[in-house]
Amino acid sequence: MAIETKIDDMVRFIQQKGKANFRDIARNLSWSEQAVEKVALILEKAGMAKTHYPLNMVERPWMSIIAVQPAKERVQAPGKQLDAYGIAVKGHVLGSVTIVDSEAEKRPVYNILLPEATPYTRAYLEHLKEDVSRKLAVAEEEKGTEDVDKNFLIRHEAISGAIAKDLGPDDKTLDTLTDITLHEMYGLGELEALIGDTNLEEIVINSAAVPVAVYSRKRGWLKTNVTMASESDIENYAQQIARKVGRQISTLNPVLDAHLGTGDRVNATLYPISSHGNTITLRLFARNPWTIVSFIKPEVNAMTPDMAALLWQAMQYEMNVLVAGGTASGKTSALNGLVALVQPFQRILTIEDTRELMLPTYQWNWIPMITRLPNPEGLGEVTMLDLLVNALRMRPDRIVMGEIRRKREAEVLFEAMHTGHSVYSTMHADTGAQVLKRLVEPPIEVPAAEVEDLHLVLVQFRDRRKNVRRTLELSEVVSGASGPELNHLYSWKARSDTFQLLRPPHRYLEELNLHTGLTESEALEDQKGKAAILTWMEKNRLENIEDVGRVMKIYYSDPDSITQAAEKGTAPSKVL
Repeated sequence: MAIETKIDDMVRFIQQKGKANFRDIARNLSWSEQAVEKVALILEKAGMAKTHYPLNMVERPWMSIIAVQPAKERVQAPGKQLDAYGIAVKGHVLGSVTIVDSEAEKRPVYNILLPEATPYTRAYLEHLKEDVSRKLAVAEEEKGTEDVDKNFLIRHEAISGAIAKDLGPDDKTLDTLTDITLHEMYGLGELEALIGDTNLEEIVINSAAVPVAVYSRKRGWLKTNVTMASESDIENYAQQIARKVGRQISTLNPVLDAHLGTGDRVNATLYPISSHGNTITLRLFARNPWTIVSFIKPEVNAMTPDMAALLWQAMQYEMNVLVAGGTASGKTSALNGLVALVQPFQRILTIEDTRELMLPTYQWNWIPMITRLPNPEGLGEVTMLDLLVNALRMRPDRIVMGEIRRKREAEVLFEAMHTGHSVYSTMHADTGAQVLKRLVEPPIEVPAAEVEDLHLVLVQFRDRRKNVRRTLELSEVVSGASGPELNHLYSWKARSDTFQLLRPPHRYLEELNLHTGLTESEALEDQKGKAAILTWMEKNRLENIEDVGRVMKIYYSDPDSITQAAEKGTAPSKVL
């Protein structure tokens, strides 16, 4: 999508005449003579034009085009179209995507079409970047959302104002040229459009020699039609990211692991640590997080409404839950969906390395905290353990920790359970049995008696071959002869892609009766009602985090109204 401006009109006018003076160009294009002269000198500096200032004062300065530049065209991989959609951020269209079934690759390929300035307009934008850079120093660190927004507005106004004054384009072209310049100066250039694609989880640059790769939530790893111009460009992007977070990446410090203000996680490595070239891996923070309703959608089929209802009941009555699974299996998504079910009046503290949890606005008593890495001098580190110990002094009702990694973290977390706090966390483990083994054996080595404070273990699974995520098992922790054991409640059957109820809970129901007075029949009836509500929400597309929040807010103040709406199939507009 080539973006043309008056500069391109000027070039065509001059090519038709061979050469043209500044006044004739200005009159023909309804442009100021000063702007024409400025652009002429910019094109001359770029080697695209020649200007002439005659000694005779009667003659007027003129210019000619000495290098015809064809518009750049991004190669689109051929194939049968599978998906097509646009990418927009803050109301601005950044590009459009088509995913095609490529015969050459034998799998889908990700094509992105981006608006690009013509070579002549590009020369002007390069000059503008130099000019703006001299006037606006790049901040070393933007510490919060307010800093980011303030600097964005300052930069946007400076660039937009200069383009409007010099070229006078229409509003759409002005916005597009401003976005292109902003992203190249202060962002990650073409990668900004990929970052704006909410269907992606990862963006990976392996080197300048191969195309950028992306991980699509729907289709897994895909090759794109985006390539980096050089290894230097990759290194420049990595250094730019490092500066924004107050870190360094260089030959002496060739590895960067950082979290951006948006919550996205960035890992970068420089040659020769990565022997094929410089790399950047961006793990994108979910802008629209999954909810418990997302998991039960038939097209997702990550768990059944009955399983979700049991988990909802466990969250309502303050049972302790640990979510396990492998990398990218959906652990954090599941945890996010569970925490969104907590009552609105309870105080929630979340502790993470990266801000991934996103709760509905109805949960106003929420304190999100994130760890901090040490500075280059090794000072200023704030660990999960630091935050966890501090959280216990903030009178929390619920404590949510991103992941258990070390012995001391686990000890404090289980001590919090033992002292009456409701605790939720994640752990890398492929099965429930591995969870118990990792907890009681070195290096974590939590006393077996304390592990029994855990009520439920939820295990997530990712099938890389089919690119699907499922709840592999849902189990309760029970006391056995030799220590904590698992009573498997639900299990996923891979062959039929279905979920099976293995056996009903018993310790869970006993705990529920002890602390709430609910009998077994009442608890099961409550689960049945919750399953009906979740099914009603799914049918009425109440999947968004805020939609779930509104339902929970009403449910906890007037459960009968939501229960009856679900039973009768009432339209959400009459209840919410």
